[in-house]
Amino acid sequence: MCQQLSLGSASWCQFEGFLNTATPQTLYKHSATMGSSKKLCKTEKMKVIDAHNAGEGYKKIAKRFQLAVSTVRGIIKRWQVRGTVEVKKRSGRPRKLSERTARSLVRKVNQNPHLTSKDLQEDLADSGVVVHPSTVRRYLHKQDLHGRVCRKKPYLRPHHKIRQKYATEHLQKPDDFWKQVLWTDEVKIELFGHNKQRYVWRKKGAAFHEKNTLPTVKYGSGSIMLWGCVAASGTGNIARVEGRMDSIKYQQILEANITASVKKLKLKRGWLLQQDNDPKHTSKSTMDYFKKRKLKVLEWPSQSPDLNIIENLWVDLKRAVHARRPRNIAELEAFCKEEWGKIPNNRIQRLVVGYKKRLQAVISARGGVTKY
Repeated sequence: MCQQLSLGSASWCQFEGFLNTATPQTLYKHSATMGSSKKLCKTEKMKVIDAHNAGEGYKKIAKRFQLAVSTVRGIIKRWQVRGTVEVKKRSGRPRKLSERTARSLVRKVNQNPHLTSKDLQEDLADSGVVVHPSTVRRYLHKQDLHGRVCRKKPYLRPHHKIRQKYATEHLQKPDDFWKQVLWTDEVKIELFGHNKQRYVWRKKGAAFHEKNTLPTVKYGSGSIMLWGCVAASGTGNIARVEGRMDSIKYQQILEANITASVKKLKLKRGWLLQQDNDPKHTSKSTMDYFKKRKLKVLEWPSQSPDLNIIENLWVDLKRAVHARRPRNIAELEAFCKEEWGKIPNNRIQRLVVGYKKRLQAVISARGGVTKY
Protein backbone atom coordinates (compact mmCIF):
# COMPACT_ATOMS: atom_id res chain seq x y z
CA MET A 1 0.00 0.00 0.00
CA CYS A 2 2.84 2.38 0.87
CA GLN A 3 4.55 1.60 -2.43
CA GLN A 4 1.39 2.24 -4.47
CA LEU A 5 0.70 5.70 -2.92
CA SER A 6 4.03 7.18 -3.88
CA LEU A 7 4.61 10.95 -3.78
CA GLY A 8 7.59 11.76 -6.00
CA SER A 9 10.58 9.83 -4.68
CA ALA A 10 9.20 9.56 -1.15
CA SER A 11 6.50 7.09 -0.13
CA TRP A 12 3.20 8.18 1.38
CA CYS A 13 4.30 6.63 4.67
CA GLN A 14 7.46 8.73 4.62
CA PHE A 15 5.39 11.82 3.90
CA GLU A 16 3.08 11.02 6.85
CA GLY A 17 6.16 10.70 9.05
CA PHE A 18 7.37 14.08 7.83
CA LEU A 19 4.02 15.68 8.74
CA ASN A 20 4.10 14.18 12.23
CA THR A 21 7.64 15.33 13.03
CA ALA A 22 7.96 18.63 11.14
CA THR A 23 7.75 21.96 12.98
CA PRO A 24 5.29 24.69 11.86
CA GLN A 25 8.25 26.65 10.42
CA THR A 26 9.36 23.63 8.37
CA LEU A 27 5.85 23.07 7.07
CA TYR A 28 5.60 26.73 6.09
CA LYS A 29 8.86 26.58 4.12
CA HIS A 30 7.82 23.29 2.52
CA SER A 31 4.44 24.67 1.43
CA ALA A 32 6.08 27.87 0.16
CA THR A 33 8.37 25.89 -2.15
CA MET A 34 5.91 23.15 -3.15
CA GLY A 35 2.64 25.06 -3.48
CA SER A 36 3.64 28.45 -4.86
CA SER A 37 3.51 29.09 -8.61
CA LYS A 38 6.22 30.92 -10.53
CA LYS A 39 5.07 33.92 -12.52
CA LEU A 40 6.88 34.24 -15.84
CA CYS A 41 7.39 37.39 -17.88
CA LYS A 42 6.73 37.49 -21.61
CA THR A 43 10.43 37.11 -22.45
CA GLU A 44 10.73 33.89 -20.44
CA LYS A 45 7.59 32.46 -22.05
CA MET A 46 8.94 33.23 -25.53
CA LYS A 47 12.13 31.31 -24.68
CA VAL A 48 9.90 28.28 -24.00
CA ILE A 49 8.22 28.74 -27.41
CA ASP A 50 11.59 29.05 -29.15
CA ALA A 51 12.80 25.86 -27.49
CA HIS A 52 9.61 24.05 -28.60
CA ASN A 53 10.00 25.30 -32.17
CA ALA A 54 13.60 24.01 -32.09
CA GLY A 55 12.22 20.51 -31.50
CA GLU A 56 12.75 20.12 -27.76
CA GLY A 57 10.21 18.07 -25.79
CA TYR A 58 8.13 19.23 -22.88
CA LYS A 59 10.23 17.44 -20.24
CA LYS A 60 13.51 18.74 -21.61
CA ILE A 61 12.20 22.32 -21.72
CA ALA A 62 10.79 22.00 -18.20
CA LYS A 63 14.13 20.74 -16.88
CA ARG A 64 16.15 23.47 -18.63
CA PHE A 65 13.99 26.33 -17.38
CA GLN A 66 13.16 24.69 -14.01
CA LEU A 67 9.42 24.70 -14.69
CA ALA A 68 6.64 22.19 -14.25
CA VAL A 69 5.80 20.18 -17.37
CA SER A 70 2.18 21.35 -17.08
CA THR A 71 3.38 24.98 -17.15
CA VAL A 72 5.38 24.38 -20.33
CA ARG A 73 2.41 22.56 -21.91
CA GLY A 74 0.06 25.46 -21.04
CA ILE A 75 2.39 28.10 -22.53
CA ILE A 76 2.81 26.16 -25.77
CA LYS A 77 -0.91 25.39 -26.08
CA ARG A 78 -1.82 29.06 -25.54
CA TRP A 79 0.63 30.03 -28.28
CA GLN A 80 -0.77 27.42 -30.70
CA VAL A 81 -4.43 28.31 -30.09
CA ARG A 82 -4.30 32.11 -29.69
CA GLY A 83 -0.99 33.08 -31.22
CA THR A 84 0.15 34.81 -27.99
CA VAL A 85 1.64 33.87 -24.64
CA GLU A 86 -0.25 36.60 -22.78
CA VAL A 87 -2.88 35.46 -20.27
CA LYS A 88 -6.38 36.77 -21.01
CA LYS A 89 -7.72 39.30 -18.57
CA ARG A 90 -10.18 37.79 -16.16
CA SER A 91 -13.58 39.45 -16.25
CA GLY A 92 -14.23 39.66 -12.49
CA ARG A 93 -16.94 41.80 -10.96
CA PRO A 94 -17.85 44.95 -12.95
CA ARG A 95 -16.60 48.21 -11.45
CA LYS A 96 -19.15 50.24 -9.53
CA LEU A 97 -17.45 53.54 -10.42
CA SER A 98 -16.92 54.53 -14.04
CA GLU A 99 -13.71 56.31 -15.01
CA ARG A 100 -15.62 59.57 -15.37
CA THR A 101 -17.28 59.23 -11.96
CA ALA A 102 -13.96 58.30 -10.34
CA ARG A 103 -12.23 61.36 -11.80
CA SER A 104 -15.07 63.53 -10.53
CA LEU A 105 -14.61 62.00 -7.06
CA VAL A 106 -10.93 62.92 -6.98
CA ARG A 107 -11.69 66.42 -8.26
CA LYS A 108 -14.19 67.02 -5.44
CA VAL A 109 -11.72 65.83 -2.80
CA ASN A 110 -8.99 68.07 -4.18
CA GLN A 111 -11.38 71.03 -4.07
CA ASN A 112 -12.59 70.27 -0.54
CA PRO A 113 -10.35 67.84 1.43
CA HIS A 114 -12.68 68.07 4.45
CA LEU A 115 -15.40 65.97 2.77
CA THR A 116 -15.94 62.59 4.46
CA SER A 117 -16.42 59.30 2.63
CA LYS A 118 -20.05 59.42 3.79
CA ASP A 119 -20.46 62.88 2.21
CA LEU A 120 -19.02 61.60 -1.05
CA GLN A 121 -21.21 58.49 -0.94
CA GLU A 122 -24.35 60.60 -0.53
CA ASP A 123 -23.23 62.88 -3.34
CA LEU A 124 -22.81 59.85 -5.62
CA ALA A 125 -26.22 58.51 -4.57
CA ASP A 126 -27.82 61.79 -5.69
CA SER A 127 -26.38 61.17 -9.16
CA GLY A 128 -27.67 57.57 -9.23
CA VAL A 129 -24.46 55.74 -8.24
CA VAL A 130 -25.03 53.56 -5.16
CA VAL A 131 -21.83 52.43 -3.42
CA HIS A 132 -20.65 51.82 0.12
CA PRO A 133 -18.37 54.42 1.81
CA SER A 134 -15.63 51.76 1.91
CA THR A 135 -15.72 51.66 -1.91
CA VAL A 136 -15.15 55.40 -1.97
CA ARG A 137 -12.25 55.12 0.48
CA ARG A 138 -10.72 52.21 -1.41
CA TYR A 139 -10.69 54.11 -4.68
CA LEU A 140 -9.23 57.25 -3.06
CA HIS A 141 -6.51 55.12 -1.45
CA LYS A 142 -5.53 53.92 -4.93
CA GLN A 143 -5.12 57.58 -5.89
CA ASP A 144 -2.80 58.01 -2.87
CA LEU A 145 -5.44 60.01 -0.97
CA HIS A 146 -5.79 58.94 2.69
CA GLY A 147 -7.76 60.24 5.65
CA ARG A 148 -5.42 61.92 8.14
CA VAL A 149 -5.79 64.07 11.25
CA CYS A 150 -6.02 67.74 10.28
CA ARG A 151 -3.00 69.71 11.55
CA LYS A 152 -3.87 72.81 13.56
CA LYS A 153 -2.19 75.97 12.30
CA PRO A 154 -2.77 79.70 12.85
CA TYR A 155 -5.31 81.28 10.51
CA LEU A 156 -3.42 83.38 7.99
CA ARG A 157 -5.23 86.24 6.29
CA PRO A 158 -3.79 87.63 3.04
CA HIS A 159 -1.99 90.45 4.87
CA HIS A 160 -0.31 87.93 7.18
CA LYS A 161 1.44 86.32 4.21
CA ILE A 162 3.80 89.27 3.92
CA ARG A 163 5.90 87.16 6.28
CA GLN A 164 7.34 85.82 3.03
CA LYS A 165 9.08 89.19 2.70
CA TYR A 166 10.48 88.83 6.24
CA ALA A 167 11.81 85.36 5.42
CA THR A 168 13.42 86.59 2.19
CA GLU A 169 15.09 89.54 3.90
CA HIS A 170 16.50 87.38 6.71
CA LEU A 171 17.42 84.27 4.71
CA GLN A 172 20.99 85.44 4.07
CA LYS A 173 21.68 86.41 7.68
CA PRO A 174 24.77 84.55 8.97
CA ASP A 175 24.50 81.96 11.75
CA ASP A 176 26.16 84.38 14.17
CA PHE A 177 23.20 86.74 13.74
CA TRP A 178 20.75 84.12 15.05
CA LYS A 179 23.13 83.13 17.84
CA GLN A 180 22.73 86.64 19.28
CA VAL A 181 18.92 86.45 19.47
CA LEU A 182 17.17 85.96 22.80
CA TRP A 183 14.00 84.04 21.95
CA THR A 184 11.03 84.62 24.29
CA ASP A 185 7.46 83.40 24.58
CA GLU A 186 4.65 82.52 26.98
CA VAL A 187 2.97 79.14 27.35
CA LYS A 188 0.09 77.63 29.32
CA ILE A 189 0.80 74.26 30.93
CA GLU A 190 -2.04 72.20 32.41
CA LEU A 191 -1.78 69.99 35.45
CA PHE A 192 -3.30 66.91 33.79
CA GLY A 193 -1.53 67.18 30.46
CA HIS A 194 -2.59 67.84 26.92
CA ASN A 195 -6.21 68.27 25.87
CA LYS A 196 -5.76 65.73 23.10
CA GLN A 197 -6.82 62.21 22.30
CA ARG A 198 -4.71 59.76 24.26
CA TYR A 199 -4.24 56.10 23.42
CA VAL A 200 -3.75 53.04 25.66
CA TRP A 201 -3.10 49.38 25.01
CA ARG A 202 -5.99 47.43 26.49
CA LYS A 203 -8.05 44.31 25.99
CA LYS A 204 -11.69 44.17 24.96
CA GLY A 205 -14.01 45.00 27.85
CA ALA A 206 -11.27 46.81 29.82
CA ALA A 207 -12.06 50.34 28.63
CA PHE A 208 -13.18 51.52 32.07
CA HIS A 209 -10.42 49.98 34.15
CA GLU A 210 -8.81 52.79 36.13
CA LYS A 211 -5.39 52.36 34.50
CA ASN A 212 -6.97 52.67 31.05
CA THR A 213 -8.84 55.94 31.67
CA LEU A 214 -7.70 59.56 31.49
CA PRO A 215 -8.65 61.42 34.71
CA THR A 216 -10.43 64.77 34.47
CA VAL A 217 -11.33 67.31 37.12
CA LYS A 218 -14.60 69.24 37.25
CA TYR A 219 -14.30 72.98 36.48
CA GLY A 220 -10.81 72.48 35.06
CA SER A 221 -7.72 70.70 36.26
CA GLY A 222 -5.68 73.82 36.90
CA SER A 223 -2.86 75.33 34.88
CA ILE A 224 -0.05 77.85 35.04
CA MET A 225 1.22 80.46 32.60
CA LEU A 226 4.97 80.63 32.08
CA TRP A 227 7.31 83.09 30.40
CA GLY A 228 10.67 81.77 29.24
CA CYS A 229 13.66 82.67 27.11
CA VAL A 230 16.45 80.82 25.32
CA ALA A 231 19.45 81.54 23.13
CA ALA A 232 21.78 79.34 21.11
CA SER A 233 23.96 78.87 24.19
CA GLY A 234 21.17 77.40 26.36
CA THR A 235 18.03 78.14 28.36
CA GLY A 236 17.58 81.45 30.16
CA ASN A 237 15.20 82.24 32.99
CA ILE A 238 11.69 80.87 33.22
CA ALA A 239 9.07 82.66 35.34
CA ARG A 240 5.49 82.00 36.34
CA VAL A 241 2.95 84.66 35.35
CA GLU A 242 0.66 85.35 38.29
CA GLY A 243 -2.88 86.37 37.29
CA ARG A 244 -3.66 88.04 34.00
CA MET A 245 -0.71 89.38 32.04
CA ASP A 246 -0.93 92.94 30.76
CA SER A 247 1.69 95.38 29.47
CA ILE A 248 2.83 96.42 32.95
CA LYS A 249 3.21 92.85 34.18
CA TYR A 250 5.04 91.93 30.98
CA GLN A 251 7.53 94.75 31.54
CA GLN A 252 8.02 93.62 35.14
CA ILE A 253 8.85 90.10 33.97
CA LEU A 254 11.36 91.45 31.46
CA GLU A 255 12.92 93.69 34.10
CA ALA A 256 13.34 90.76 36.50
CA ASN A 257 14.65 88.20 34.00
CA ILE A 258 16.22 89.74 30.88
CA THR A 259 19.47 91.07 32.34
CA ALA A 260 20.15 87.88 34.31
CA SER A 261 19.43 85.72 31.26
CA VAL A 262 21.68 87.77 28.97
CA LYS A 263 24.57 87.43 31.44
CA LYS A 264 23.93 83.71 31.93
CA LEU A 265 23.81 83.06 28.18
CA LYS A 266 26.82 85.34 27.50
CA LEU A 267 25.15 87.27 24.71
CA LYS A 268 27.39 89.89 23.15
CA ARG A 269 26.72 93.61 22.79
CA GLY A 270 24.05 94.24 20.14
CA TRP A 271 21.98 91.17 20.97
CA LEU A 272 18.32 91.16 19.84
CA LEU A 273 15.14 90.45 21.79
CA GLN A 274 12.62 88.31 19.93
CA GLN A 275 8.92 88.46 20.82
CA ASP A 276 5.66 87.97 18.97
CA ASN A 277 3.18 90.73 18.14
CA ASP A 278 0.83 90.23 21.07
CA PRO A 279 -0.80 93.60 22.01
CA LYS A 280 0.94 93.66 25.41
CA HIS A 281 4.27 93.22 23.64
CA THR A 282 3.69 96.08 21.19
CA SER A 283 1.76 98.56 23.34
CA LYS A 284 2.96 102.14 23.63
CA SER A 285 4.14 101.68 27.22
CA THR A 286 6.11 98.55 26.27
CA MET A 287 7.72 100.36 23.32
CA ASP A 288 8.67 103.19 25.68
CA TYR A 289 10.16 100.62 28.05
CA PHE A 290 12.33 99.19 25.27
CA LYS A 291 13.46 102.68 24.26
CA LYS A 292 14.31 103.62 27.83
CA ARG A 293 16.28 100.38 28.41
CA LYS A 294 17.87 100.63 24.92
CA LEU A 295 16.67 97.11 24.04
CA LYS A 296 16.81 96.16 20.36
CA VAL A 297 13.79 94.14 19.27
CA LEU A 298 13.87 91.75 16.32
CA GLU A 299 11.35 92.58 13.60
CA TRP A 300 8.66 89.90 13.72
CA PRO A 301 5.85 88.92 11.31
CA SER A 302 2.36 88.30 12.74
CA GLN A 303 0.93 84.80 13.15
CA SER A 304 4.34 83.15 12.92
CA PRO A 305 4.83 80.69 15.81
CA ASP A 306 6.50 78.36 13.29
CA LEU A 307 9.42 80.81 13.14
CA ASN A 308 10.02 80.78 16.89
CA ILE A 309 12.33 77.97 17.98
CA ILE A 310 11.07 78.16 21.57
CA GLU A 311 7.78 76.55 20.45
CA ASN A 312 9.67 73.27 19.95
CA LEU A 313 11.12 73.55 23.45
CA TRP A 314 7.68 74.05 25.00
CA VAL A 315 6.71 70.67 23.55
CA ASP A 316 9.82 69.10 25.06
CA LEU A 317 9.07 70.71 28.41
CA LYS A 318 5.45 69.54 28.54
CA ARG A 319 6.44 65.99 27.67
CA ALA A 320 9.12 65.88 30.38
CA VAL A 321 6.92 67.49 33.06
CA HIS A 322 3.87 65.29 32.46
CA ALA A 323 6.07 62.18 32.52
CA ARG A 324 6.73 63.04 36.17
CA ARG A 325 2.97 63.21 36.92
CA PRO A 326 2.72 66.35 39.09
CA ARG A 327 -0.07 66.08 41.69
CA ASN A 328 -0.74 69.76 42.26
CA ILE A 329 0.03 73.25 40.93
CA ALA A 330 3.04 73.68 43.22
CA GLU A 331 4.62 70.49 41.89
CA LEU A 332 3.73 71.48 38.34
CA GLU A 333 5.61 74.78 38.69
CA ALA A 334 8.59 73.15 40.38
CA PHE A 335 8.85 70.41 37.74
CA CYS A 336 8.61 72.99 34.93
CA LYS A 337 11.54 74.98 36.30
CA GLU A 338 13.61 71.84 36.88
CA GLU A 339 12.99 70.36 33.44
CA TRP A 340 13.57 73.73 31.73
CA GLY A 341 17.10 73.75 33.07
CA LYS A 342 17.67 70.17 31.87
CA ILE A 343 17.01 70.89 28.18
CA PRO A 344 20.32 70.05 26.43
CA ASN A 345 22.22 72.95 24.87
CA ASN A 346 22.85 70.96 21.70
CA ARG A 347 19.06 70.60 21.24
CA ILE A 348 18.76 74.41 21.09
CA GLN A 349 21.87 74.77 18.93
CA ARG A 350 20.42 72.41 16.33
CA LEU A 351 17.25 74.51 16.15
CA VAL A 352 19.30 77.69 15.64
CA VAL A 353 21.64 76.15 13.05
CA GLY A 354 18.65 74.84 11.08
CA TYR A 355 16.77 78.14 11.25
CA LYS A 356 17.33 78.95 7.57
CA LYS A 357 15.26 75.90 6.67
CA ARG A 358 12.25 77.52 8.38
CA LEU A 359 12.73 80.71 6.42
CA GLN A 360 13.07 78.76 3.18
CA ALA A 361 9.86 76.84 4.01
CA VAL A 362 7.95 80.13 4.43
CA ILE A 363 9.30 81.37 1.09
CA SER A 364 8.36 78.10 -0.63
CA ALA A 365 4.84 78.32 0.85
CA ARG A 366 4.59 81.95 -0.34
CA GLY A 367 3.98 83.09 3.19
CA GLY A 368 1.59 80.23 3.99
CA VAL A 369 1.76 77.66 6.77
CA THR A 370 4.76 75.33 7.10
CA LYS A 371 5.49 72.02 8.86
CA TYR A 372 7.34 73.80 11.67
